Amino acid sequence: MSEPLPINPLKREPKFFNRSQRQAMAISAHSERYVCSRGFGKSEGIDARFILRNVWAMPGSIGALISPTYAKAWGNTLPAVCTALARWGYVQDIHYFVGRKAPQAAGFGLPRRPPLREAWGNCLHFWNGTILVVLSFNHGMSANSMSLDWVIGPEAKFLDYEKIKSEVNPANRGNPEFDDCPWHHSTLFTTDMPTSKKGKWILDTREEMIPEHINYIRVVYKLLKDYENTPEQTEHVRRRIRELREDLDIARRYQPVKDTKEIQRGKNREYTVYYAEFDIFDNIEIVGMDFVWQMKRDLPALMFRTSILNERLFKIENGFYSALDENIHFYTPADTPAMARYTGSYNLTGCLRDGDLDMSKPLYVAFDSNAAINSLVIGQVDEEAHLLRVINSMFVKTPNKMPELVQQFCDYYAGKANKEVVVFYDHTFVQTSGKDNDTLIDVIDRKLKANRWNATLTYVGQAPEHKWKHEQIDLTLKGANPDYLFVLFNLMNNEYLKLAMERSGIKVGRNGFEKDKSDEKLPDSPDNPDELKTHITDAFDTLWYGVNFYYSSTSYYGGGVVFLGK
Repeated sequence: MSEPLPINPLKREPKFFNRSQRQAMAISAHSERYVCSRGFGKSEGIDARFILRNVWAMPGSIGALISPTYAKAWGNTLPAVCTALARWGYVQDIHYFVGRKAPQAAGFGLPRRPPLREAWGNCLHFWNGTILVVLSFNHGMSANSMSLDWVIGPEAKFLDYEKIKSEVNPANRGNPEFDDCPWHHSTLFTTDMPTSKKGKWILDTREEMIPEHINYIRVVYKLLKDYENTPEQTEHVRRRIRELREDLDIARRYQPVKDTKEIQRGKNREYTVYYAEFDIFDNIEIVGMDFVWQMKRDLPALMFRTSILNERLFKIENGFYSALDENIHFYTPADTPAMARYTGSYNLTGCLRDGDLDMSKPLYVAFDSNAAINSLVIGQVDEEAHLLRVINSMFVKTPNKMPELVQQFCDYYAGKANKEVVVFYDHTFVQTSGKDNDTLIDVIDRKLKANRWNATLTYVGQAPEHKWKHEQIDLTLKGANPDYLFVLFNLMNNEYLKLAMERSGIKVGRNGFEKDKSDEKLPDSPDNPDELKTHITDAFDTLWYGVNFYYSSTSYYGGGVVFLGK
């Protein structure tokens, strides 16, 4: 866990929040859903505010921070939350302890249902006895038997909505002592723009909001502030303040029932839902236009459009990989044993955080090369399950070239003890450049050896025709040909490959169906970024072809890899 910021806990300092953050604070609905760009201030203006509000409002309560994996929670989410809390003036090891129970000398309270022994390792313990438990969806029924009072879900686009409904919501049934609090059983989900249908559920929650009810909350809130700021606090003014606070608490907690069928069944109220989308320009006073231009320059175009501008990009219909189904072919990797025990006391980087990586088996890789972008797709074969797991994919854009991409691969997998790698390559990698006699495969081989990898170079010949690949990969994705390895993709490490495959079109050429590669002729642009074109999908095609037609069996303990072309 990162060190706490050097903030004097006894010194009060003014803080600025942008208009959208202040609006969220004023509404403070029971169920909050925010889709915010990077740089908006989610951690400080939304997440930390929600946590602190509930800590103060429900002393001794039990909240849960849910995450797809412990690796993501401890590696990304919690460091940002702790930094945000420090900026509010709440300092680690003073106001709360991370990954352990507060020492007795600190005089902290205890929650209504204290965790047992090592369970404190996945908790944040606050001064008044409130705890925030970190839960991973990789550990089945991790919320089972728990009695939660509130729930927060940062990075919501990676969360499985079915698990939220089946595991988390039933556990959010906490202590009845807090039933008078408008935020008892409250939920907050924040994310940047989802890029897959798996995260689309949070966009759909917009339909649960009643805009007129949210406007009512804003009106009541303004009236309350007007009375609170009245110079002469007469008995009438004090009475109106009490009434408006009560009205506001009720409105924040409950809204009218939206579904008429539910009304007919006797339902007369439901929890208030507030949904909002904010982009970088909602926080422009803080980040400034220079930051926006820097992000446009530094980030991949897709990431800039989704993470900064909050644009929505989803799959095209009837594409080259039309059988690709994110509910079937994509998975969230398990936590490594180390991450399952993680308490923030050490840092795991690169492949050490990938629970689906078999450290003893070789890696299988394939590249695609282009003047503008070089791509790499990485897989492992599970012979027993008859699977090809695509565990990662990478790319670099000009001015970086193939050597930089290979180095990126070597750096990421530096922690892998078995340095066996099989490189599948086609005829495009054996052409020499005009400057020297080096081919692309020579460059790759030399760079791998310099990083002490034992590379087996496997030539797959001329790339197959598009029509044949389209038909055979379609059979693979449907599981219709048992001779082919079924394909699964690591959702966390293949965001760009996934989007590129989903956006790969198809056209009818001289030889029948072909992958539509016309976009490759267009320059890289925010509306048509190279990483969303078919470049990286060609690397996947080569990997698929190699493992299905040139892979036979592995002998990584005896040294080397044995191949037989089919």
